[in-house]
Amino acid sequence: MKNTTTVVAVAFLLFFSIGTAFIITADEGEPSNDPVVSVVAMVNSEGSGIFCDRPLDINDPEGWGGLVFMTPGPGTIQHEMLKSLAFKLGLYFALDRPTKNNWTIYWTQVAPGDMKERFGRGTMNGGIVWEPWYSAILMTYPEGSSGAAYSIARSAELEPGHPCCMVVVKNTFLAENEELVIRFLLGYIEAAEWVNKAKDPSDPDHALLLKIAWETALNRGDPSASPTVSDIAAIEQALLGINYNHSLDHIKEYVAELIVRFQNSGSITKTVADPAAFADKLIRDDLLNGILDDMTSLKDQFRNTPEAGTIRLGVLANDLHQLAIRAAWGYDITGEGMTLFEIYGVNVVKGGDFQTGGGGIMNLFAAGAIDMGVLGMPPTVIRSANGL
Repeated sequence: MKNTTTVVAVAFLLFFSIGTAFIITADEGEPSNDPVVSVVAMVNSEGSGIFCDRPLDINDPEGWGGLVFMTPGPGTIQHEMLKSLAFKLGLYFALDRPTKNNWTIYWTQVAPGDMKERFGRGTMNGGIVWEPWYSAILMTYPEGSSGAAYSIARSAELEPGHPCCMVVVKNTFLAENEELVIRFLLGYIEAAEWVNKAKDPSDPDHALLLKIAWETALNRGDPSASPTVSDIAAIEQALLGINYNHSLDHIKEYVAELIVRFQNSGSITKTVADPAAFADKLIRDDLLNGILDDMTSLKDQFRNTPEAGTIRLGVLANDLHQLAIRAAWGYDITGEGMTLFEIYGVNVVKGGDFQTGGGGIMNLFAAGAIDMGVLGMPPTVIRSANGL
């Protein structure tokens, strides 16, 4: 078998230096099978960022080499963004090791909720993480203070408008429970509309939104805890950088580009001969488009109906990106005495433990522990192409 490590690194370095993409050829891996899951809605775009213990320029490699950054782990969009940035700067990207050099950016996997403490110990140079941890870290270690965390770039600067978390469903479940998935999406869409309205500080539901956001993202499971002033400030700041949007417009084109990118970087180890065709199979936009085209009648049909079935849902821990899903799941945001999922006749239960990254959600799919999941696009694409 060919050693692909050097090929991949050279291909990616050449891609960013002369603008030519080198696609891994078919003899580099087994052909990919059709995906076993489908993306049926977007959850958010943007909403992450890079921080560091010193100022850095994302357009200049000076100072990056030899630094160690925390990421949520391989396959997450945050990890892939940092990897892409390293290659763009003409540097290698490698797992942290005792002996370092100045032409490599090093990474280590740390759960987002643990990054603030790890950075405070002074053993890590920085990290890339989703909200609200990015804002919380910057507020905990403000510039000008001892041990400051500098804001290097938000993900919107790295990849403007990039899709992030998605609603993903196992195809075998979808084939047998399409109506149940439609009911779920109706509840989710209504919750997303509520979140976007409640983000306005003048909205009467803004306080409830902040409560849900804190309990979703910053509470580490302590029922006696309550949000601090700095917690609320971090959430307010974080909400400004997250776009909550269910639309799948142009997502197929983005996924096809991701497939080429991940084949070049070595994250996809199997060969996807036709990225556009694979993307077309992975993205099931017909369900969402059908709902949006017939929203009024579907609401009349399914709202306030008896329970129609159960969905085992896989979700990430401490992730503000999933705010609309959590709002629809565990809170009475309409004042009707029920959650939105209950209003649409869906019994949503947590499948497996809360996960620290999208790879864990894909593992739950592989283990048969969940029917649907909320996770980033990169792990969905990578694991779908490589096989669960």
